[in-house]
Amino acid sequence: MSEPVSPLMREVLSGRPVVSLTVGDSMEPLLHDRSTRVVIRRADLPLRPGDLPLYRRPDGRFVLHRVIRTDANFYYTRGDNRTGLEPVPKDWVLGVVTHIYRGRRRFAVTHPLYRAYVALWGAIYPLRWAAYKCRGRWRSL
Repeated sequence: MSEPVSPLMREVLSGRPVVSLTVGDSMEPLLHDRSTRVVIRRADLPLRPGDLPLYRRPDGRFVLHRVIRTDANFYYTRGDNRTGLEPVPKDWVLGVVTHIYRGRRRFAVTHPLYRAYVALWGAIYPLRWAAYKCRGRWRSL
């Protein structure tokens, strides 16, 4: 028996751009739970660090996390609000974010300000990681 295809998966794989509401906090501060919309298109080209792929885990959950690095078989992704890398087999990837809507503002992931955010957020990762670890220690006291 084959796995059921969700409407989101069917639309993305059709090649038509899809607008979807984001859910969860793993991509904050960029994507906010149930208030940010993204435009997703089928991922036809190899992804690069900084891209936001939509992939489906074996448990059926859809995830949008940032590509940090790649190799021949995997994209290594991480949520902007997370510290660990997740190896994502390339065949899990369905689409990639092309535009983001925050309120009435729409911007392309190719816009220079967005690319600057990606570069800055990646550059300060060691500081964010240290703050995350310290925050966890303070909570446990």
